[in-house]
Amino acid sequence: MKCPECGNECVKGKIEAKNVGSLTQLMTVLSWYPDSEQHKLIRKNAVLLKTYGEGWYCDECMKVYAAFSEKR
Repeated sequence: MKCPECGNECVKGKIEAKNVGSLTQLMTVLSWYPDSEQHKLIRKNAVLLKTYGEGWYCDECMKVYAAFSEKR
């Protein structure tokens, strides 16, 4: 897929949300990783993302396209 903003080729992967922490301090961590690491326990190329971003919904194909910034 070409990047909607700059036109460069994008790498296909998965976005995953996990709840981490203790019962008193629960937080959600959002990360992206390449398809090749989908079934691995330790993901070396995972990128931590901010938990908010921009999203676009297509009524025709009923899909959401989202853009998240890398967490630094």
